[in-house]
Amino acid sequence: MPSFNYKARDKQGSLVTGSLEAASMEEIETSLDRLGLIPIKVAAAGPSFRFPDLKRYFEKVPQQEIIVFSRQLATLFGAGVPLTKSLSTLERQSTVAPFRRIVKTLREDIEAGTSLAAALRKHPSVFPELYASMIEAGEAGGILEEVLRRLASMLEKNSENRARIKSATLYPKIVVVGLAVAVVILMSFVVPRFSQLYGSFKIDLPLPTRLLIAISDFTLMYWYFFLAGAIVVFFALKAFLRTGRGKDLWDRSVIKIPVFGPIILKSVLSRFSRVLGSLYRSGLPILQSLDIVSRAVDNRSIAAEVKRIEAEVRAGKPLSIELGRSGKFPPMVVQMVAVGEDTGNLDEMLDKVSEYYDQEVDSSIRNLASTLEPVLLTFIFAVVLFLALAIFLPMWDIIKVVKR
Repeated sequence: MPSFNYKARDKQGSLVTGSLEAASMEEIETSLDRLGLIPIKVAAAGPSFRFPDLKRYFEKVPQQEIIVFSRQLATLFGAGVPLTKSLSTLERQSTVAPFRRIVKTLREDIEAGTSLAAALRKHPSVFPELYASMIEAGEAGGILEEVLRRLASMLEKNSENRARIKSATLYPKIVVVGLAVAVVILMSFVVPRFSQLYGSFKIDLPLPTRLLIAISDFTLMYWYFFLAGAIVVFFALKAFLRTGRGKDLWDRSVIKIPVFGPIILKSVLSRFSRVLGSLYRSGLPILQSLDIVSRAVDNRSIAAEVKRIEAEVRAGKPLSIELGRSGKFPPMVVQMVAVGEDTGNLDEMLDKVSEYYDQEVDSSIRNLASTLEPVLLTFIFAVVLFLALAIFLPMWDIIKVVKR
């Protein structure tokens, strides 16, 4: 979906700026109205390059701080403490200065009549759209305490999974970096000497050797072009991925990446099932639940499909039938939803789906190292074989020349 930049006024007349994603300008205006904002200017956001916000790097809020905030807010809110007083308490308790200022801003916005979800959306670098959308669901369904606890558990799970993935990929990273350093040394110092040696004997070099020498000469001659090109590509790619089209392309592609794609897709499906089950259990209409879920799944490809399914369900078609037609949801999800619709226990079936995919993600991460090992060994073998053939094949011809 395209992204739109907006300027608006809140109920107190303060200027609010930001960006939202929607299918049309009218949908953006509807979203702003739902947030209690009066639009002044709405325009499509084009691809543009922006320098990194250095302040964000110096004032980064740790993920653990968000987890603690969610759990403590759930406890205070569940105990009957008003939301503004709960935020005031958490503001005093926070030991991270940037986050303390953010909590203060949240409290002030809520005191001014803004919803918690709308206040959170003003800090997208700390509270992503998934977090704000689930809070919006909790406010709409009267299950804010449950949603906050689920968010804390989800963030803890994500943090744990990231740590486990980093641990599982540490050895492959070390091997690949070591191999890259070895190849650079060979190209810079070893291959040029062999090239001089082979040239002095006036022999016909085999294809692997000619390729290796050509790559070495080209790299040594134009290394600065490679470096400049890598820097340009890096920043251009980052700028492109910030656009709506770039995010769409990334989210469609990331779930197709070998090894890691299935883990990401299972995580998205777990989130879809858990959020939809929680909303349905709270009594929210299925159409409103699907609308909120489309903004909570954290994958634009799946979100677009959920919006399409929402339109079909609005026309009177069963949810399970449309999930099956989409091609994005595995048969197990479709079957469980169909059973839930038939028995009236849709929320329970969705919870079971979520638990199943959580277990699948855990299992996939545990087996990640053993899955990557054959790929890594094949890559290393191919590189070493090419280098060995390129360097040592001409030796046979040199030996023949010497014997003459």
